[in-house]
Amino acid sequence: MPRSLTNNTNLQYSIEETLGNLFASPSWFTLEPNDISSFGANISTVARNPISKNRQRRKGTITNIESSVEINADLTMSSLQDFIEGFCFSAFSGGDILTATDVATGVVTMAETSNIIVNTLVRVTGLTATADNGLHVVTAVTVDTSITIAALTDVTENFLVEVVGHRFAVGDLDVLDANNLTTTSQDLTLLGLVAGQSVHVGGFLAANQFAAADNSGLIRVSSVAANVLTFDKALTTFTTEADASQLIDMYFGKFVRNVPTDNPNYIERSYQFELEYATLDAGDLPMYEYARGNLCNELTFETPLTDKATLAPGFIGTDTAPPVNVAGRATNAATPTDPQYTTAFNTSADIARIRVADVDDTGLTSDFKSLSITINNNVTPENVLGVTGAKYINAGNLEIGFEAEMIFSNSVVAERIRSNATVSLDFRLTNDDGTIAFDIPSLTLGGGARSFPVNETVLISTTGEAYADDAFNTSIGITIFNHALPIDPANPFL
Repeated sequence: MPRSLTNNTNLQYSIEETLGNLFASPSWFTLEPNDISSFGANISTVARNPISKNRQRRKGTITNIESSVEINADLTMSSLQDFIEGFCFSAFSGGDILTATDVATGVVTMAETSNIIVNTLVRVTGLTATADNGLHVVTAVTVDTSITIAALTDVTENFLVEVVGHRFAVGDLDVLDANNLTTTSQDLTLLGLVAGQSVHVGGFLAANQFAAADNSGLIRVSSVAANVLTFDKALTTFTTEADASQLIDMYFGKFVRNVPTDNPNYIERSYQFELEYATLDAGDLPMYEYARGNLCNELTFETPLTDKATLAPGFIGTDTAPPVNVAGRATNAATPTDPQYTTAFNTSADIARIRVADVDDTGLTSDFKSLSITINNNVTPENVLGVTGAKYINAGNLEIGFEAEMIFSNSVVAERIRSNATVSLDFRLTNDDGTIAFDIPSLTLGGGARSFPVNETVLISTTGEAYADDAFNTSIGITIFNHALPIDPANPFL
């Protein structure tokens, strides 16, 4: 008799064109869940229960369908990027990945050159000549026609060009003071940077770094003018330096944050999921179940002690239809794209920075035993007469919160809880696939209960509630670098 084993189950998703409806030629993406805790329709029925000498109920009727999808997965670069735009209700800024079609004498043919200017740093992937893949500098641009990368071998094939940063001309980028970088000629507004975004100052080689060791690493962009970039949240205190001879590198990534509904980046993205039951049909053939019209409801990041970091996305949808055989399978579902960045982040060696700080960037504590961050969109289904199940899905107000257990090493933490003071949280992870920088710019702390484990350090448990930051008008910002960043071995923290 047919049955379906959990270990033979496959889950994938596609972005919908409209709520509950796929594009004419949809793209599907494979997921790697550790657990599928909810999938499918929950059917509500109401039975007839008449007063009768028969003393029995009559057949009832279906009154509602509630559909949801909830999974748990290891935190990887790919698993984060699958849905983070949907949970933030905002499209990525930066990190453009463009398709090139051939190379002839260093001239790369491209139909689009978005955010590429002279001296843009790009990462090339997908070339057959693997030695040509990697970091390159663009030396010329013909808008929406071609770019020039002199080092590339002549080829006629498709490959990808990803914008990852900028290399400033000799002497053009200076450190004005602890919070400002200045240029003489390069218009910084052309780099596509967004306030709240993290960028990395300094390259892999001494020739692409400032001379002062403190003038490097990740910083948070506060504002960008034509010739001034103001920043904060640097690991070190930058010191005045007029660059004389170096070609300073600056690295960017994809940046996403919650935005107002009238912001150009605002999106309401819905997803459709396909669950494959490998041997459910007659003859041990597969069957497929589709959860439609899913909006991102709640996403939780967990970082337990000495373990893997995980994420648990939950969705609320309009309907999940009964399984169908292969003849009813969705278009293109048989050819999904597998995840590219699959290295899990661990919670010891891969955490590059974790701390609660005052608004003036004075650190309060970085001694965490555990940390859980939650993004909640308060999504609810909307029912109307004449429709079984939800016709609409409503998104409520965004809520960002965290729960943490920390070593009680600074009494000021308890004072900040008591005074309802504004603090911030920044959290960075890095592995061979890249770096993720979380930033919650404004929040208040709650809780504060202490625990006293025998033969251990006193602990304090806290909660945090984020709110719209006065400067950035956002509750969370996440920068994703899908590539290695320069790390000083003497100071490995980013």
